[in-house]
Amino acid sequence: MQQLWVARETKKKERIIKGRDLVDIVFSWSVLDVLNSNLYKGQVGKIPTTFTSTKEYLESFVNPLIEETHEALLSSMRTLRRAQAFKFWEIKPAKDFKSPNSLYYEVTLEMMAGNMTNGGQNLVEFNDLLAVTDKRPIRIDDLRFSNEPLLLALVCGVNEDNPHLITILASKPIICEDDDDNRTSKKRGKGGRKSLSIFGVNLINMMTNIRIWTALHPDPEGGNLKLISRVLQSNNEVDGGSCVACKENSESVVSHDSARMLRSFKLNSSQEDAILRCLEAKSCYHFNNIKLIWGPPGTGKTKTTSVLLLNLLKLRCRTLTCTPTNIAVLEVCSRLVKLVSESLNFGGYGLGDIVLFGNKERMKIDDREDLFDVFLEYRVEELYRCFMAMTGWRANVNRMICLLGDPKEEYRQYNLVNKTSLSFKEFVQERFSRLRNELQHQFPTLSLHLPTTLLSFRVAEKMNQTNHLLRDIAISDIMGDGNNKSCHGRMKHVPKDTVDENDRLENDTRKQDCLDMLISISLSIKLPDFISKFELKRLCLANAYLLFCTASSSAKLHLSTPLQLLVIDEAAQLKECESAIPLQLPGLQHAILIGDEKQLPAMIQSKISSEADLGRSLFERLVLLGHNKQLLNMQYRMHPSISIFPNREFYGMKILDAPSVRVRSYEKKFLPEKMYGPYSFINISYGREQFGEGFSSKNIVEVSVVAEIVSKLYSVSRKTGRSISVGVISPYKAQVFAIQERIGEKYNTGESFTVSVRSVDGFQGGEEDIIIISTVRSNGKGVIGFLSNQQRTNVALTRARYCLWILGNEATLTSNRSVWRKLVDNAKAQDCFHDAEDDESLAQCIERSTTALDDLDKLQNKKLISFENSIWKVWLSYEFLKSLEVIVDSEVNKRVMNFLEKLSNGKELQHEVENESKSQLRQEEIDDGLSLIWAIDITKNNNHYVQVLKIWQVLSSSDVSHAIEHLEKHYKRYTKTKINRCRYVCSQGDLVIPMKWPIDSDSCTKKDIVNDVSRSFALLSVVEEEEPLTPKPIK
Repeated sequence: MQQLWVARETKKKERIIKGRDLVDIVFSWSVLDVLNSNLYKGQVGKIPTTFTSTKEYLESFVNPLIEETHEALLSSMRTLRRAQAFKFWEIKPAKDFKSPNSLYYEVTLEMMAGNMTNGGQNLVEFNDLLAVTDKRPIRIDDLRFSNEPLLLALVCGVNEDNPHLITILASKPIICEDDDDNRTSKKRGKGGRKSLSIFGVNLINMMTNIRIWTALHPDPEGGNLKLISRVLQSNNEVDGGSCVACKENSESVVSHDSARMLRSFKLNSSQEDAILRCLEAKSCYHFNNIKLIWGPPGTGKTKTTSVLLLNLLKLRCRTLTCTPTNIAVLEVCSRLVKLVSESLNFGGYGLGDIVLFGNKERMKIDDREDLFDVFLEYRVEELYRCFMAMTGWRANVNRMICLLGDPKEEYRQYNLVNKTSLSFKEFVQERFSRLRNELQHQFPTLSLHLPTTLLSFRVAEKMNQTNHLLRDIAISDIMGDGNNKSCHGRMKHVPKDTVDENDRLENDTRKQDCLDMLISISLSIKLPDFISKFELKRLCLANAYLLFCTASSSAKLHLSTPLQLLVIDEAAQLKECESAIPLQLPGLQHAILIGDEKQLPAMIQSKISSEADLGRSLFERLVLLGHNKQLLNMQYRMHPSISIFPNREFYGMKILDAPSVRVRSYEKKFLPEKMYGPYSFINISYGREQFGEGFSSKNIVEVSVVAEIVSKLYSVSRKTGRSISVGVISPYKAQVFAIQERIGEKYNTGESFTVSVRSVDGFQGGEEDIIIISTVRSNGKGVIGFLSNQQRTNVALTRARYCLWILGNEATLTSNRSVWRKLVDNAKAQDCFHDAEDDESLAQCIERSTTALDDLDKLQNKKLISFENSIWKVWLSYEFLKSLEVIVDSEVNKRVMNFLEKLSNGKELQHEVENESKSQLRQEEIDDGLSLIWAIDITKNNNHYVQVLKIWQVLSSSDVSHAIEHLEKHYKRYTKTKINRCRYVCSQGDLVIPMKWPIDSDSCTKKDIVNDVSRSFALLSVVEEEEPLTPKPIK
């Protein structure tokens, strides 16, 4: 028996790593395994649409999830140079370290500059997967530690108070230098220690995949699989209308009050019907319901959801609302809080029934003041101060009762323990003022943050009344004669003074009322005097009626008080395997899925997993099986000219335009030309399709056209004072980046004009007054890539309120039978097809862009160029060519080249070198707002070092100082001799002549100079040897 007890206790102490099987699979991969994109090819089967058992259902997602994890790790390897690296200050085996499977280490991270990311996020987070290396890795070859080619570690603990103290689980033993050597090695001065050469590199965070893995492997002895068992195959009962048993029993599930409240929100009939059906399903106890609400773009899906949740709150139905992303959960929670706040009493009583939880940094809660009062972390901090044993609300209430009841006794007790002498009046004044201030903060905090099950409306009302009474009580009221009341007792009989009888009675009554209320409040709240932060967190989660989080974060509720109802918003964007996390929460009887399978699905990195349908949502699969869905059939966002095509193409003309968008005043004219009406396809025939960063496509001509249109809109806004919000959408990341670079920050002035440039995926759920779509593709083959994805197209076409302007190449987009061919034909049929050249400013913009691109093509792959009759070679940096590509303006190119030609003839240099400067760098204003940065540098040619003109960058004048600061760091790497050679000036008359030195010379004296090179440029090749190390491109 003793041995059995010891075994059980030992097992309790063992650290439990959730999803350990998945972690072990990842740990088993070698570098070659990770880099093998076909590692699981042929092993990942397609996920079925129907299932014979819960076991088959859950197992069908396992292999696709492993492959998706593998692809995420492979993707991180491709960008290893940009991965976050940090140094280990100390590492030692943890107490539960046990070879070979429990390789736990306690690590102290070295606190270096840049260790904290923007927003205060910790250097590492729970379930981060790290590579442990012995140097900062740049290439995959650097991912080795000692003799190990790949040593991985999972962060399984982060100290909340000291986030640089972490615990890791390693895939292999981490063998440092001899321990004794580490502890007793040579010390560098007093208190010195030998520095470890161990680095951690952040690869991916496995939190969500581990939670999914855990949901796919439920505890066979427990767990709630009721809802999972209802979605295995097509089942009319699952999606049926009203419950037959409920109808037969004439059970009224929706009260008249609820129906009347619904009417007060002015919902349309489809919205009301969707909510009523959900409320009926929620009240059914005969079987488990899963309801679908189909919300196409602009149909008021979020409003419908928030009104539904408000009804559930009033019905005190314990409901979890979750979404795939932080942005989505913040939006739905914000709308609900706004609705609830409109009817709240004293100090927000009732908000304690609503709780939002998740990762504070990822949610960027600090930017969402409207959600402070419901965010769990903030709530716990506020309540914790109220439940301190010595300074909490109860301690302060008791002290106030004693002070009001017998101030002289309190004063006597005070004098027994304090040497500082205060007069009786001073003591009463100080004590009362302090306690009153504390209670005037603590009572509203309790009313605001405690769930209504723990704090009744009557008690909250008493707290509010008590604070009013405390404000009205004067110090003289408290002092009295000091003997008229005992602590916690009733007022004693006091002889009446006929002169002040009325005032005394009023004061005594006010004080007695206050005492009675304080005693009543103290007795009414059945909570401990002290509650820890952990217990407060559990208390808030267990007693709230409406809970909000991401689907992944819902894993934290598996040990919480049972829930009744699950609402998944944006359900069509949630992987079905991820929805298995909230679907198994304890107590759940019913689920409501709200979404639109015609819009974007979940993002999947692996092509293999995508083909296996890992990205398919439960919402979409149930629709494929014929599950009924409540359609929200009226859109309130788009001008009818914009909504007509997506309505016909994607929704079979089932969507009605609301009266508010059909009125004449909804048609807005922002620019005078015809092509800038509510809906236009603007044909750009001479676009240039190129590959940008990461093999993504971009079209610089379309970038220029977008910049020109945005500039025109900005001018209108400035002149008229009109508020205009513009969204620019492109399916390609490289195009998004190019447009962002071109537009820069010039419109982010906090005025009434805003511009948002995002990918299609980034714009899902968003809307703006004007949307400009850059389709990018412009080629003779008619290749349009993933533009053909109908869900992506649908999202892009449905973001605009008043104007949608689509930029594209008609010939490319219509050369195959895609949705874009239909769109162009539709634009022509509506007389909304226009050629960009019809707008004079756009025609000029396109001409400048195409000419500039031609110029750039001539410069590509040329590091050194020379002009006719020039005596200096010009070295064009990579950054310079990239900056011209961003500007892509032939007029700017011409001015730049004119300046370089003048510079290379040697005369202009004479003026420049006369202006002595400590900096190696020079700048020249090229245009209003544009500057060129250049320097005299040296390059190697054959057996000599030769002076050349190094052209660094053309950029906005406002960015020059930052760029120069960045480039100065590059020149600090130069040796003194190299700097002196760059600075050496040889003048002949009014010319500055380039010089050269032999390679084997290590000085810069006159005798080392071979001769000027103005007459021997034929020796220099146009394409030089490998360029010296240059700084990274400046952003």
